[in-house]
Amino acid sequence: MSFIVTVMLVSNLTNPIPPGIDPNKPAPIYDSPDLYGATPSVIALDPSTIRAKLYSLGFKPITSMRFVGGRWKIQAVYQGELRALEVNPDNGIIFADRPAK
Repeated sequence: MSFIVTVMLVSNLTNPIPPGIDPNKPAPIYDSPDLYGATPSVIALDPSTIRAKLYSLGFKPITSMRFVGGRWKIQAVYQGELRALEVNPDNGIIFADRPAK
């Protein structure tokens, strides 16, 4: 790295905080309803396709299926045990598979 680039990097690290910015206030976090979608996106798979994928994996029967927080929350029986699943609506990949409470 050249000497000039090093000096520029170091000077940017040592600049004081600009006036009018409170260093103790946390940075704003982008919080939008679209991050926690209440409905599947236009590119999402149909619920029937999600069900068919789960059936093919052995999750039978599906007892509940609801869309919350951008994911499908599904309860289904697998080998006699009730499981709680979280499924990606766009490709049907299972994010989480836990015993249902």
